[in-house]
Amino acid sequence: MRKRLAFLLALTLIFTTGARAVIVNGLYEASVPVPDQSAAAREIALQQALAAVLVKVTGERSVGGVPALAQLIKDPNRLLQQYHYAQTQDQDGGAPASGVTYFDLTRNGALAIAGTGLVLHAKFDADAVDQALRAVGEPVWGRERPATLVWLALQDGATRSVLSATSTPAVAQAVNAAAAQRGVPLIFPAMDARDQQAIAFTDLWTDNTTVIQQASARYHPDAILIGNIYLVSAGQYAVRWQLNTGTVVQSWTGSAGDLAGIASEGVLAAADNYARQYAIAATAQGVDDVAVEVQGLTSVDAYARVLNYLGGLTPVKSVQVREVHAGTVQFSVDTRGSVENLAQAITLGDLLKPVSAATPAPAAGSFSAPVSAVTPALHFQYVP
Repeated sequence: MRKRLAFLLALTLIFTTGARAVIVNGLYEASVPVPDQSAAAREIALQQALAAVLVKVTGERSVGGVPALAQLIKDPNRLLQQYHYAQTQDQDGGAPASGVTYFDLTRNGALAIAGTGLVLHAKFDADAVDQALRAVGEPVWGRERPATLVWLALQDGATRSVLSATSTPAVAQAVNAAAAQRGVPLIFPAMDARDQQAIAFTDLWTDNTTVIQQASARYHPDAILIGNIYLVSAGQYAVRWQLNTGTVVQSWTGSAGDLAGIASEGVLAAADNYARQYAIAATAQGVDDVAVEVQGLTSVDAYARVLNYLGGLTPVKSVQVREVHAGTVQFSVDTRGSVENLAQAITLGDLLKPVSAATPAPAAGSFSAPVSAVTPALHFQYVP
């Protein structure tokens, strides 16, 4: 068990570095426990694995309760790319390691298959899954996801503290499991000397926005999730949540529960908000020939990297080069969603930074075409 806990903690600490938004891989993969390698057990496991994938890709928590998604789950083989079995049980006989999805198709809170140490890892075809979702009118939440910094202030009786992964490994484990279930990249504050000097319990408890933003800057998050947790009875806690994404602030109150449970529920609720904001509806009307101007492309490698990056974004149907001039490239992009969907997806990577474009005044006597015809819709700076 100690070995598994150390492994989980190591995964948590990966996200304490100052990484910006994340292009999340593995959204179309899942590992589920199986009792054996029989055909009957495999069929159930593949259904569970596809259900877990659909949770991550659509943003819908209870895919089994959505008729169109439940229908897709019944036939996982037509979307399956590959699968394999693996032993994940610890040498000391503990439970399966991190990364194993215990997805409950019945939605009654019980594991459909007891953990045995044997898992089936399934990978589904991303394009086929996306097409199937659009065909049944369900949204697709892409790989571009906000790196979320989690501040947890705990008032446990007379004790007040700001939690870190090392101070509360059980909470960190629960929170990271919830984040993995939804495909949300998290950052935990290190709460080292620098953090302790920058922020205190009272700053989080009183919603001191200025201090919170300043203390968070070292982690370069796209969003900040703040949980103010307080003890209400023996072993039971309540919580006030606040999610800051740019200029948008959302607040809510969570139900009482154990510490790990309410912390993980906060991450799930944040994922619900992200899905509503970033997922592209099947009915969304695309926009053709959106101009995206990128500065700082002074090498062939930089140009190829940006072209490949844009072409891989979820809202992008196709991308072509419109104009190249002195290190600035203007791309023409056809989208699946709105221009806002495109801008959000581009910004949620660490390759391009939004910049404001200055519109030069036309020379005297010159012809001035409509602004939309001559001014790129979106402007970015390449960040090597």
